[in-house]
Amino acid sequence: MIKHFFITAIRHLSKHKIHTLLNVWGLALAIACCLFIYTFIVYQLGFDRFHQKSDRIFMVVQDLKLEQLEHSKGGSYAMYTAIEKEIPQVEHVTLYMDKQELTLKIDNKLFKTEGKAAFTNATYFEILNFPWLRGDVQQLNEPNTVALTKSIAERYFGTADVIGKTIWVESQHPVTVVGIIDDSRKNSDFRSEIYFSLASVKGLKGITEDSFFNNWGYTHTSNNILMSLHQPNTKSLVEKSLHDLVAKHWHKDVLEYYNYKLLGLPEFHFDKDYGKGTQKSLLIILGSIGLGILGMACVNYINMTSAQQLYRSTEMGIRKALGGTKKQLFLQFTIETLLLSLIALILAWLLFFIAFDWANKYLFLTDPIQRIPLGSFLMISLLLWWGIALLTSIYPSLFLKQLHIQTGIKKLALGRWNFTQRTLVVLQNSIALLLVTGTIVIVSQVRYLKNTDKGFDRSSVLIIPIKNQMWAQKEKVSNLLRENPAIISYSFCDNPPSYDKVWGGTVQFDDSTEWETWAPRFAIGDSSYLSTFGIHLLAGDNFNQDMENPQFLINETMLHKLGYTQAQDIIGKNLMAGGLNDQHKGKIIGVVADFSTHSLNEAIAPTVLGYNETRFKNVAIKYAGTASSRLLNTLEQQWKILYPNEVFEYHFYDEQIANLYKKEALLEKLIWIAASLSIIISIFGFLGLISVIIAKRTKEIGIRKVLGSSNVGIFQLLAKDFIRWILIAFLISAPIAWYLLSKWLEDFTYHITLSWWMFVLTGIIGILTTLLTISFQSFKAAKTNPVNSLRDE
Repeated sequence: MIKHFFITAIRHLSKHKIHTLLNVWGLALAIACCLFIYTFIVYQLGFDRFHQKSDRIFMVVQDLKLEQLEHSKGGSYAMYTAIEKEIPQVEHVTLYMDKQELTLKIDNKLFKTEGKAAFTNATYFEILNFPWLRGDVQQLNEPNTVALTKSIAERYFGTADVIGKTIWVESQHPVTVVGIIDDSRKNSDFRSEIYFSLASVKGLKGITEDSFFNNWGYTHTSNNILMSLHQPNTKSLVEKSLHDLVAKHWHKDVLEYYNYKLLGLPEFHFDKDYGKGTQKSLLIILGSIGLGILGMACVNYINMTSAQQLYRSTEMGIRKALGGTKKQLFLQFTIETLLLSLIALILAWLLFFIAFDWANKYLFLTDPIQRIPLGSFLMISLLLWWGIALLTSIYPSLFLKQLHIQTGIKKLALGRWNFTQRTLVVLQNSIALLLVTGTIVIVSQVRYLKNTDKGFDRSSVLIIPIKNQMWAQKEKVSNLLRENPAIISYSFCDNPPSYDKVWGGTVQFDDSTEWETWAPRFAIGDSSYLSTFGIHLLAGDNFNQDMENPQFLINETMLHKLGYTQAQDIIGKNLMAGGLNDQHKGKIIGVVADFSTHSLNEAIAPTVLGYNETRFKNVAIKYAGTASSRLLNTLEQQWKILYPNEVFEYHFYDEQIANLYKKEALLEKLIWIAASLSIIISIFGFLGLISVIIAKRTKEIGIRKVLGSSNVGIFQLLAKDFIRWILIAFLISAPIAWYLLSKWLEDFTYHITLSWWMFVLTGIIGILTTLLTISFQSFKAAKTNPVNSLRDE
């Protein structure tokens, strides 16, 4: 019996090839989309949760208590050693100094670590689960040793069998490879590719002062103090012990300004104050989109099942007349659905693997995602398969329940286009139009963020990193830049405006002995900083390059923050900028127009501009707009002469700014793809719907043709229902889109304004897509010989 059902199902699917193909492709696209979104969400939710001790692994974070809390992570070497010795509730503790920029020399080849290097010790691998494939992990406690991941070892040496090999750091310090690490788990915010021993940090980093090891105030965001506790419920006790250590070894007054806490390692990935700030709302949005697209594909299947009722009612009527039960007939439909959805599932796997590789190559280039375990992948695939089969079998069961033998044999069982089916069509298109509107708004916002400069000019600016040891030849660098006719100006600086990492600190203003209770941001550079980045000087003069007699510029926001309205009134006032120049009090000699020191996700902050060459790590070059490639070739050749042991590295400033909005750009691309899929699935649905309409109105079309109706008139007759559904879907989706997108835009300090044209464009896209989709079938029906239509009836 079951074999007979399968044979009948295969014959039916083969007979109606167009409907079968539309169903298979629609379901396959939806299933592939769901599998991809599921993989992405599982990957994101799994960050640092695979460690065996994940529930009791923490990192030290801190709050600076000013007018507004300043959040940061990281700690000092002194705090790390004190925790190791004096807090018994801590099982293991390590210092993980990540994002290190070093130049490595291997067999006369130079490599940049590109922020993928770190300093740590063997305890790091006792806390986190990154297995060693070769070598003894305890050797990483010895100086001048390094461990590599398998991938980076193969990249550097061409093989993973590199134990005992030598790597030269900065072409001066030899280190020995003592371990190869499994890097198959990528979803961790605390992993590197190159692990230098913590005992080597003094020599490899060129640290000459003992204050790095002994000063509790020597903190940095890259100095991560990671620890595992014996019991996770002792977190509060350890936090209290941290404050006791600060009071004991540093000063109890520090606790008036700083609060130290422990943040669970798995929480870091989603934490917006101390961590990476990945938005869980993004995962919810993507999950909703995946379910919505899957629902659209299921609606398509149900609608096409309706289209085939006219052809199958006779078959079902005869089956019932010959004694077939409703259970048997329902089983026939269910087997057909299972078979068709299985074919769609297999095609979806192929589409998923193609899309997965493409996405890691183009969407997630800097942070590729990993596939979920095969068992989980098969489980979610089976759930989707059976869920689709169950959902899409509901309509055939209702059809069979209402089918009478007489009407079935007479081929009259098409039924009315009922309210439920119309609702499904409108819902389907509402989802599609909602995604189209979201795409238009999000694309507009991301372009606004990428292309809007608040108070500076990023065009034709090149950023070249400069290491501390390069400063011995600073004058030679200045000469070659000065003599190049393609260079308009250049500035040695810390970071350019609008950067993801910005220095800051409190200030003493005028003759006050008290530090302000708020912390401005610092823009640190030489006197060419203003001209190179196009920052407008409103009043006063540019600052000097004398660290012993410092001069400062402030922006308008800081002028008002200090209680002044006129720039001339504040010029000449004293200013002590803690963190910019701690040794000498300086003077404010000018005011500049407001400019953003970070991304446009934050408001413009009070800002101090000044000179401190110990903070410089870049040279910014403003060049003639058409000379970039020739200039780069020239600079690279000159760089190799000046620094033969360094890799020539550069960044275009506009590309660097675009990287500030990677999350928004990723959302833009994902929702663009989702909107495209929804439109494609809607097209499949309309093709099925037009089949229903034409089948239902075949006799009417024939009569109208006999009475003289034109082809255009027939097309208008068939199209008006579709236009009506699109308009209803638009009226439903537009206010929902307005509300959701307004809420999304509120998260940005600077954002576009929702405009009527965005919604009108959505409606036009929906109508044009609909008309183009149904036009072929409609005109084909209009051209059909009315004699054949009436005879068929």
